[in-house]
Amino acid sequence: MRPLGLGRAVVEAVIVEDDVIVVRARPRAGERARCGLCGRRSPGYDGGDGRRRWRALDVGACRAFVEAEAPRVDCRRHGVVVARVPWARHGSRFTREFEQQVCWLATQCSKSAVC
Repeated sequence: MRPLGLGRAVVEAVIVEDDVIVVRARPRAGERARCGLCGRRSPGYDGGDGRRRWRALDVGACRAFVEAEAPRVDCRRHGVVVARVPWARHGSRFTREFEQQVCWLATQCSKSAVC
């Protein structure tokens, strides 16, 4: 799942819904329960708001999303925050690869081509 940026994650399922592909994933055991801001191991706080989706790069003509549980942890430095996931930055609704592709397009293409 390299194009989606799930290098250090476990893929649990791939679901095709009409023209949308949803990849259900979870961080590996060593990557779980870490602060979303600093990456330190932190004790769990609660289950958060359930499952979240991050927009990923398209797969052919289909839109793609990465879906995972989003528990919260209690970091000593930052307080209660959403746990880190290896495929996205804290607070983002897009995968790292999606953001990088958009940034590259913004610098190399016209405004209408990026839209």
